[in-house]
Amino acid sequence: MTESALSGMSRASRPSEPKRRPSNRRITQPPTRVPWSVRVRGFVDQHKPKLTRVRRGLYWLLQLAAAGVVVVGLMAAGRLLLSHLETAPGFSTSSIEITGAQQLSRAEIERIAGIAIGKNVFQVTAEQATEKLLAEPWIETATVQRRLPGTYRVQVKERRALALLAAGELWLVGEDGAAFKQLGPGDPGDLPLITGIDLASIEHDRHAAAAILLQVIAFLREYADSGLAKREPISEIHVEADETLSAYLGGDGTYVRLGKSPFRTKLRRLREVFGQLATQRTRAKYVYLDNDRRPDRVTVKLR
Repeated sequence: MTESALSGMSRASRPSEPKRRPSNRRITQPPTRVPWSVRVRGFVDQHKPKLTRVRRGLYWLLQLAAAGVVVVGLMAAGRLLLSHLETAPGFSTSSIEITGAQQLSRAEIERIAGIAIGKNVFQVTAEQATEKLLAEPWIETATVQRRLPGTYRVQVKERRALALLAAGELWLVGEDGAAFKQLGPGDPGDLPLITGIDLASIEHDRHAAAAILLQVIAFLREYADSGLAKREPISEIHVEADETLSAYLGGDGTYVRLGKSPFRTKLRRLREVFGQLATQRTRAKYVYLDNDRRPDRVTVKLR
């Protein structure tokens, strides 16, 4: 059959081509490769809050570390500077001014405070010297000033001992009624002796013992104001079992029962009694001033 014959054939008479069946096979596209920079950027965007907190933490950690290095450096520099100042000849102590010391000598004040002529002033601060002085029983208050390059000014207020307390050992009693120091060498021993308060009672009730001692100190002050102290010095003050007071006066130890406070009126009557006995050139063995019902009545027994 010729080409013309084939071309002349109708479309319907042409043999039909076989039809293709649809395939169930899925065609997948090859994965697209994401650039590394994009992935990093996405990770950063996703974890940005956490990274921010971490970055802030690292920042403050570095700041703290830097501050620590600075502090350590300053401390090392300070130690070097202090070591230099403590050995520098220009800061040797050249002057020490002391005021208010009577019981303690100048040498004792310097020894207690830890200061001395020629000693470097940076070895003992004013606070250290003050603390050492206040630890001394005789010193009630203390103020120390250090002035560069080499001067100390020390001002102290000493306690004043008014009596001796016989309680196991002998103790100095101050104006505030406190037994502040055990009697030692160099301490005043010619003071009125307080008896009748034992160590056991003090340890049992310190407040009660302090109240009694304050009463004794009040009596000593009133006795000094009465004008009797020089003529009839007190050798002993005894605290009775009922916490009333008695005293031994003068060189012959005249016994005077005082009773309870107030004592001013009683001491005025006692002065009158001693005055009358002096005109008679006699002495009393004892005088009782403790009649509470008849306070104007005085009992006297002559020697």
